Amino acid sequence: MMWLMTLFAEVTEVKQKPILFVDNMGAVKLSKNPEFHKRSKHTDVRFHFVREKYNEGKIDIQHIDSENQKADILTKALPKTRFQNLRQQLGIVSEHMNC
Repeated sequence: MMWLMTLFAEVTEVKQKPILFVDNMGAVKLSKNPEFHKRSKHTDVRFHFVREKYNEGKIDIQHIDSENQKADILTKALPKTRFQNLRQQLGIVSEHMNC
């Protein structure tokens, strides 16, 4: 994501920081609160990268309820109705799709 932001900054005038939507409230608190982090030494390297970018002001982190987490369509097997709802939220429509 960060290299894409660098690329967009070079080829456009848009300088908007990305928002990372997270459906886990613990993960949101962990990335924003250093005191909470001291009690969570088991986190992996990816978390530290996200926390660093948040502290640098390069990304924003916001909580989103699980029902509206659009990334789930790419990472989980979903019930048909939830799949259709997320597909619609993403703006993916095809007359040839039967689901």
